[in-house]
Amino acid sequence: MGKVNFNSVRNKVKDSKKLKENVDKKVRSKFEIAKSDYIKNFVDHPVTKEISGGPESSNISNTLSGKGNLFSFIGFNKGSNPINDLTMFIKQNFFLKKEKTYISGNKIKINYKISYPDQKDLESITSMPWEGGNSWVAAIERGISGFSHYMYKKFEEGRSGMGIQAKNKIRSGSYKPTKYFSLIIDKFLKRVKNIK
Repeated sequence: MGKVNFNSVRNKVKDSKKLKENVDKKVRSKFEIAKSDYIKNFVDHPVTKEISGGPESSNISNTLSGKGNLFSFIGFNKGSNPINDLTMFIKQNFFLKKEKTYISGNKIKINYKISYPDQKDLESITSMPWEGGNSWVAAIERGISGFSHYMYKKFEEGRSGMGIQAKNKIRSGSYKPTKYFSLIIDKFLKRVKNIK
């Protein structure tokens, strides 16, 4: 009666160049889809669109109850494009690296290391234009002070050219925090965790 050495077979399969190439191709394809979704969810987010629209955009994120817009409220400099800079950073910071192939029970497993722009990375490059050390990306979700004094009107001397902080309180209410990158990152992580 013939015998099969399964350990030997598994080792040969594990070391198969064709297997590794096929698996690598599938993993990289799914990773690229997850990466594209991350970027698309960022580009399509109302906060992104509103800031991209500049100092005269409408408050489609509804963070300001329809009064003014995030570009002028945050105080970005007129003519600047914070979303372009952020988009470039995001696209350049996705990496996929194959680490090792090993046998676990009856299965052959291949480990990959994934790097992506996380909340900490994003906060490190998105300083408030008027408040060093604090991030506008973080503030979108945690809250931004000054809404009760924010007046949306043409003001050429101001940073954005379309907003000023009045000395006296002009309204009640406050800025409405909204999910931004925490939502985008959660969706990305759920997708990559299901890569098989």
